[in-house]
Amino acid sequence: RIAYAARLPLSDQFHPPAAIMGASPDLNIDPNTPKIIILGYKFCLTSISSMCAEGATYPIDFTKTRLQLQGEAGFTGTKFSFFGMMQNVAKTEGVSGLYSGFTPALARHIPYTGFRAIGYEYIRAFFCGKDVVNAPFYAKALAGMTAGAIGQAIAVPCDLIKVRMQADGRLVAMGKLEKPRYTGLMDAFAKIKAEEGIVGFYKGATPAIQRAALVNLGELTTYDSAKTYIVENMGIGRDDLRCHLLSAFCSGFVASLCSTPADVAKSRIMSQKPAADGSVMYKGTFHCWVKTVNEEGFFALYKGFFPGWFRLAPWQLVFWVTYERLRIVAGLGSFK
Repeated sequence: RIAYAARLPLSDQFHPPAAIMGASPDLNIDPNTPKIIILGYKFCLTSISSMCAEGATYPIDFTKTRLQLQGEAGFTGTKFSFFGMMQNVAKTEGVSGLYSGFTPALARHIPYTGFRAIGYEYIRAFFCGKDVVNAPFYAKALAGMTAGAIGQAIAVPCDLIKVRMQADGRLVAMGKLEKPRYTGLMDAFAKIKAEEGIVGFYKGATPAIQRAALVNLGELTTYDSAKTYIVENMGIGRDDLRCHLLSAFCSGFVASLCSTPADVAKSRIMSQKPAADGSVMYKGTFHCWVKTVNEEGFFALYKGFFPGWFRLAPWQLVFWVTYERLRIVAGLGSFK
């Protein structure tokens, strides 16, 4: 069915005469293809694109999480800069230590990015109406935040495992753990279910969902709006690599600016280990923020901001360039 697009004249491949099934007029696959198959194509493409982006940038995300955890109550040892932290991890845990938690990170992106990227197109239509290109920013923002929040709600268990596996090497070095809690993704699922029950998979769900909503305010909404602005005001084509690069740069910055405080709370709440009496250091997002500001100062809420930005910008670039190109090759047309 995808090969149907290859038989079209070149002009029709990118400017077809009419929309199919109410989708984008750039859709160039067999008009008899069921909508569920089209959704399946998009889901597979978002999964592939997100795994490429995650693989390329994961060590930066790992280092960012470690930076967010250093300095909290009970922390002992040297405080590292971004590159110092990365070098220390490679020295003490091996280069492979920079990929601790990589498997659950990949597993998380399959439902998370799959839903938010695809869901955004449909949720945006609900908030923005038929003219999505010229819709106001606030309508796109509501769509982006909604898609991100729902996607993260689905993916919280994998996110929890990822954060814990990222933090365990540090806890072992501090003497708080004899060895990492989990040997892998499936081992983590089994142990958390046995020790904490189903509810254990959703510890830190609130800040994780808040962060996802704010990240997608930056990622989806800013990318969408920046792309429209660049096309209309800078004379750069919608499918031009420069357009994707500039849009990704803008979306990465806004996403980091909006989401870092929630990201700090998420990392600390998900990674904390209950004391012998069952008490925990952080009771929730707001309590974590207040405690962090009181003990470490306001800017502690922005620990990991620059690594987060340095990660999100290339993550966005790899994801969107890969996704857009795969959409075109598959006959689904460029993202609009």
